[in-house]
Amino acid sequence: MQKSHGRVLIIGGSMAGLFAGIALRNCGWDVAIYERASEELAGRGAGIATHDELYTVLRQAGVTLRDEMGVRSLGRLLLAADGAVVGQITMPQIMTSWGLMYRFLRAQLPDDCYHNGYTLSDLVQRANTVTAVFEDGRRAEGDWLIGADGTRSTVRQRVAPEIPVNYCGYFGWRGLVAEALVPPAVLETIAYRMALCLAPGGHWLGYLVAGPNDDLTPGERWYNWGWYRTADAARLQDHLTAADGTHYAQGIPHHLIRPELVTALRAEAAAQLAPQIQAIIAVTERPFIQGMLDLGSSRLVYDRVCVIGDAAFTARPHIGLGVSKAAEDAMSLAAALSAPAQAATLVEWEQVRLRYGHAVLDFSRDLGSYIGPAPVTAEQHAKAAYHQRPDIFMAATAPSDPYRWLKL
Repeated sequence: MQKSHGRVLIIGGSMAGLFAGIALRNCGWDVAIYERASEELAGRGAGIATHDELYTVLRQAGVTLRDEMGVRSLGRLLLAADGAVVGQITMPQIMTSWGLMYRFLRAQLPDDCYHNGYTLSDLVQRANTVTAVFEDGRRAEGDWLIGADGTRSTVRQRVAPEIPVNYCGYFGWRGLVAEALVPPAVLETIAYRMALCLAPGGHWLGYLVAGPNDDLTPGERWYNWGWYRTADAARLQDHLTAADGTHYAQGIPHHLIRPELVTALRAEAAAQLAPQIQAIIAVTERPFIQGMLDLGSSRLVYDRVCVIGDAAFTARPHIGLGVSKAAEDAMSLAAALSAPAQAATLVEWEQVRLRYGHAVLDFSRDLGSYIGPAPVTAEQHAKAAYHQRPDIFMAATAPSDPYRWLKL
């Protein structure tokens, strides 16, 4: 490894933080990652659509990829409510799981630079250093600090408290079910495709991902699915409230979701979704809930502090770019911090990534234009109708070629 440029503190040990750590170490920085969770994160999350840009970034950082990074999807198919296949397109893409990608990235970093159980409470900037202050009184000092701590970023709240986190007016029911539990006739129709289905006030999608222990053996994988449902803030609050009345605003633990809500989910699926999808939901023992949030930053550099990934821009998941964008944010920031003309290069980095972040956010909102609050203006109605067109819906949802759709 080259001589160290200095020390970078990274707050957040999920995807963006791991990408940043890998990229910065490859450029010769001393890195310390601080994650609030006291346990490994690999059990969280579900499916991820990946892009060539993600793998390019990893190769540039000197990472040797696995022979198989996920399940190879051949394209998309659209199911009607009666189960008929009413549309198909070819779109080769690797669909991976959050856990597989997390473990793969985590393995690229030595244990002594990754620290669990550190919850940031404050940060202190000086002319040439920044100090992270944690809830238990511990402190860490570095030349730079990177906020990679997600949508509800503590770092962003400290440097830019005016930036709102927006509830989009809908949530997602999500599920992971063992491939072996999916009826063979259903699996024969949907395997190696992203399956899609439009429904009142939203849509459903699903695809195969790696199973337990990142197993990609046919029959041992998981089937990952999500159903996006229009819901006002009061309905979301109800769904995030356990039987004892406790409200979990940042996400309810799977096992605390009230049984009657799951029963209602299955009944609504029977009324609105294709029989193949009903069968998948029926064998999903413990579906879980995710409120849809988005946000966009106006700055990314705050003196000695930078924000990346979901901490900087959280786009709606229909665009499927969260992980790839985090990787590109991290790699380009590492290059900017390592450049001889650091100040000028950081200004350019911020401008480029702001432009990209806003384009991603805008496109994700377009994709969700028919979910959530009903369109009001003629322009909103036209946009919602356009994105429900079968050809656009299949091609633009988590596309393998995102640059085709972004207005840069």
